Amino acid sequence: MCVQVKTSSFLEQVEDHSMSRLRTLLRCPRLICACAAPAFLVSFLAGCSNYRVAASTPAPTPAPPATAGSLTITPLSPCVGPGGTEQFTATLTNVKGTGVNWSVDSVGGGNASVGTITASGLYTAPSTAGGHTIAAVAASDSKASANTGITVNPSPGLAVTPDSATVLVSSQQSFQGQACGMAPAGLTWTVDGIAGGNDAAGTISTAGIYTAPDSPGTHTIQAVDAASNTSNAAVTVTSGIVADFGSRTDTRFPIPAGILGINHADWFYAQAQEAQVAQAGFTLSRTYAKVSDIYPTTQPNWAAIDPQMTKLQATGFKVLMQLAFTPAWLQSNISGCGSDHTKAVPGDVHAWALLAKAIVAHMDQKFPGMVTGYEIWNEPDAGGMCGTTNKLNSYLALYAAAAPVIKQQAAADGANVKVGGPAASLMSPSWFQALTTNASTAPYVDFVSYHQYFAGSSNITAPWSTIYSLTQNTSTGAAATFASATQVVAAGKQPKASQTPVYIDEFNTNWAFMKDCCRSDPTYSPVFNGLYVSDVLNTVYSGTTHLPGQLTYYAAVSLPYFCVVGDWNANMDCSHASGSPVPYPQYYAYQLMASGTYLGMNQGGYMATSIASLPAGRGVVATAFYNAKQNSIVIVNPTASSYADTLRIQNAGLANPTATLYQVAGGKSISKTTLKLTESGTTYTAPITIPANSLLGISIK
Repeated sequence: MCVQVKTSSFLEQVEDHSMSRLRTLLRCPRLICACAAPAFLVSFLAGCSNYRVAASTPAPTPAPPATAGSLTITPLSPCVGPGGTEQFTATLTNVKGTGVNWSVDSVGGGNASVGTITASGLYTAPSTAGGHTIAAVAASDSKASANTGITVNPSPGLAVTPDSATVLVSSQQSFQGQACGMAPAGLTWTVDGIAGGNDAAGTISTAGIYTAPDSPGTHTIQAVDAASNTSNAAVTVTSGIVADFGSRTDTRFPIPAGILGINHADWFYAQAQEAQVAQAGFTLSRTYAKVSDIYPTTQPNWAAIDPQMTKLQATGFKVLMQLAFTPAWLQSNISGCGSDHTKAVPGDVHAWALLAKAIVAHMDQKFPGMVTGYEIWNEPDAGGMCGTTNKLNSYLALYAAAAPVIKQQAAADGANVKVGGPAASLMSPSWFQALTTNASTAPYVDFVSYHQYFAGSSNITAPWSTIYSLTQNTSTGAAATFASATQVVAAGKQPKASQTPVYIDEFNTNWAFMKDCCRSDPTYSPVFNGLYVSDVLNTVYSGTTHLPGQLTYYAAVSLPYFCVVGDWNANMDCSHASGSPVPYPQYYAYQLMASGTYLGMNQGGYMATSIASLPAGRGVVATAFYNAKQNSIVIVNPTASSYADTLRIQNAGLANPTATLYQVAGGKSISKTTLKLTESGTTYTAPITIPANSLLGISIK
């Protein structure tokens, strides 16, 4: 007897049943005529001991989802006075026509009590204070819609933020005038009553950028709006490094626990090396669940991943799991894949999604609580995906199929995990925007991820000066790239878009598996890694609203030339030939920053209220944070000059604090000395020497 299975009926059942339930449901028939069934039906029947499959032609690969239309509104969350007006603009993407229907509090065109809005988006506020919702819907596509709030405030006022700041001589500080939490147009700025300031008091631009003079002192910044409202800010200009800990009450910028992660701690041949890496303070390993290895046939081979997970579990690691690659039996097009066909797009994305779902179920059962997130694929924008002429659309189709069932399975298991991607080979605004706005993917995006390398095989001989310049580039450097990523992600349609974490889950000096100037160099490796981390963290002082969800170094080990432990030799090639690898220079950079023995960044905490480094042009970078145990400062000198200066610790929030200075010494250890603090009111000072090309840390307890 031949049992025919209707494809649409089967797909509906797949959404609601696990693999075992499906086998029971289908009662393991002895013969399946699969001509009308999708290829992945075979995988669900693989556990039946009494079935066989008739030869068939695989079902065609489903077409990628059409790009959904979208609408965005600007400005977001403005504020007006009673009877005031605000012009809203609706921008349509992939939508026919330009017509937009506007409403206020779900009332088309609004009314006198909630305010009115014209067909062109001009809102007129009512006479009473309150909050209202402005919504716009494309006339030709009701799915393309957006909304934003507006506040009617009878006393919008004017305030300058920050209202006080400590600024280093010759450096800059951004000030902003705010009314109802928004920046009003047409502000004028003065310094000590002088329009635009002068060389002695410091100057300020029309955008509120204050440039301090070259000598210490105190000054007053004032903003004046079009209605002659004024607001002031106090500025203290000083020299040295200044860290203000806000009396340990400033919680605006939380640091996620375990923020500093590492790739592939599971790739070591011995668990002793994993334990060694854990001692550096790393608590998370970004680890492959190679779907092609787990499913060499339609039946899972858990031995392909369980031993690695067991070792990581024994060492205390959590895991960010990469779900990637296609089993041979699920491949349909390997064009352009070269020798590695596993990077081909799955011939049936829904079949692949169910394999991913089964992996999630296995992890939740075998290693409960160990996986913190699932990242769908790896570098699909580059060599990580093949067998398709449109990588972006193929990825969106894969994500749209996999993410919902992954989240469904995790929820059923009571697991608290995040799902995200695309683990792009670089920060790609077009990929980020597509993932976070496509109606089939955006609802399932918990984080967005990218990789950053500053050089390649064509410039493998680049010196430190080149790598340093690339990290500091104002358009493509570490800070600029992360800031751009957060802006693109915040504009998406995923849940809690403005706070969606961005993961930088691979970074290093150069992506080529070749020896470069600095990756494992005793002098430059600690400096590069300290600089990269500090630059990205400090973006919260220049406009980003939150820190990265992960900063994941590449790699614990990825031979040759990528590692944190290995044989110390002339090539520093990460070899383990001796059988007793030792920490490499970059190991000590992360031990200094992450470990609770030193600065404790991976214990989580909050960024300091402000951090000011040496005067412009010297190149020294510092960042500061605090947690339950201590206040911490990281200082990086990427230059060939040594400096003797003063450290100022303001509003430490600690009684009778003591300070310890640490330094990565020769890439082989961390030295330790005591800093003598001198108290003056709420400020503590200490003389400090910052050697050339150095990474320092200071803990205050």
